[in-house]
Amino acid sequence: MGTPSWQHHDAQGPIELTPFRSKDALSQQQQQQHADDQLQHHIMLDKEYGIQSSRKPKQWWEFLQHGGGWLLATAHIVTAIIGAGVLGLPYALSWLGWVGGIFILLLFYVITLWSSLMLAECHETNGVKHPTYRAAVLHVLGPVHAAILALFQYFNLVLSSIGYTVAAGQSLRMLVGEVCGRTRFDTCYNKVWQMSLVFGVCQLFLSQLPSLEDAWWSSIIGAAMSFMYSTCALALGASKAHHRLGSVYGRHAAPVPKAMNIFNALGSIAFAYNFTGVLMEIQSTLHEPPKARINMRRAIHTGMGGSLLFYLAVSILGYLALGDGVPGDILTGFSGPAAVVSAANVMVLLHMLPAYQVFSQPVFHGTEQALTEHVPGVRRLPAWGLRIIVRSCYVVFTTTVAAVMPFFTDIIGLVGALVFWPAAVYYPVTMYKKLYNPRKPVRDLMFAMNVAAALTSAVAVVGASYNIATHVQNYTFGWF
Repeated sequence: MGTPSWQHHDAQGPIELTPFRSKDALSQQQQQQHADDQLQHHIMLDKEYGIQSSRKPKQWWEFLQHGGGWLLATAHIVTAIIGAGVLGLPYALSWLGWVGGIFILLLFYVITLWSSLMLAECHETNGVKHPTYRAAVLHVLGPVHAAILALFQYFNLVLSSIGYTVAAGQSLRMLVGEVCGRTRFDTCYNKVWQMSLVFGVCQLFLSQLPSLEDAWWSSIIGAAMSFMYSTCALALGASKAHHRLGSVYGRHAAPVPKAMNIFNALGSIAFAYNFTGVLMEIQSTLHEPPKARINMRRAIHTGMGGSLLFYLAVSILGYLALGDGVPGDILTGFSGPAAVVSAANVMVLLHMLPAYQVFSQPVFHGTEQALTEHVPGVRRLPAWGLRIIVRSCYVVFTTTVAAVMPFFTDIIGLVGALVFWPAAVYYPVTMYKKLYNPRKPVRDLMFAMNVAAALTSAVAVVGASYNIATHVQNYTFGWF
């Protein structure tokens, strides 16, 4: 396994941690013994820190397995990237303006592409393939860095669950409002917080499923729905694009709110591109030969390229259609065709139901495992009893936060801001530098990207926090 072709002219070659050095100097027997020792060491680390290999997904379409399965990996990448985040992109573009918005969309694409390619090269070290991102960080950088990454990942999971609850509440509110408009009820319970509570009740029951493997069908439905409502958003924007709204400089506002919303827009765009958390799980589905890293590079280029084109289309057409009045969830900005808007909101709701579980199940298992190991009294509880208590408390917490702060774009901006630098840039760059020792010009470029990403995350956290605080002050938590 040689130096990556995309950096062939800039790397001095890998260093000792990788399986790519000095094999010629070792006898075949020594190589095998070294690989066996490393495998046992990695298995021991996985067991000690509770890291388990993800079961490879069932494969329904045989043709996607051609050539090592890179087409299936591409489909996984597109599914992971395109989701609820796409609904907030036109709103982010409206604050950045035509020039700044398109530039930032392209810039974040380049940064995420490069860091994803570096992370893919870290999938295998010392002959051992890492099933998860955290496992790779643990084996390359040590347990302290693995714990730090886990902390950011848990932030991402919890905040995403809250954001998805808000998104479901907004879509359900649109659907109930449509029904109320047709039936002319005197009182219509269609506030976002009320609909978020309805969604939370549904999650109380879904969360009692022991694991995602018991509801694999729901993930298939969720992935299909995300494509369909994103396509509806694209079609609705295209149907109204003849309005040719929007401006070069974006929305007009006072200097401080303008700056804070620009910062929050950066976080929203970062959230939309984020898929590093599942990159290594996707890479583990690839068959060899050829080498998984080769097919993964191909899948990353194809999947991210297709996602970029889709993001540009939704953002540009949505901003052309609604201009500076585009809402945080673009689907709530169109009044018709009523059938298309209603269908899109039903799809969002059907996607949020399993998506909440995808982001919550790791929190469930981590919390239950920690309580079992560190709280002696918990061990006397039956598994189903612990599951009911932990998961019900978590659903109540996320639903309550979503009901009190139903600000979708601010929450996803905060998620993107918190996770973008450490998960999408810092650890891929740091691991790659340790494993491959690139030349100084490349190291300098990596350092510049690292600093820029850290500053971007910092200001995006400030912007999202400012917006949440401002909206909470102005939010009326009425019953009707």
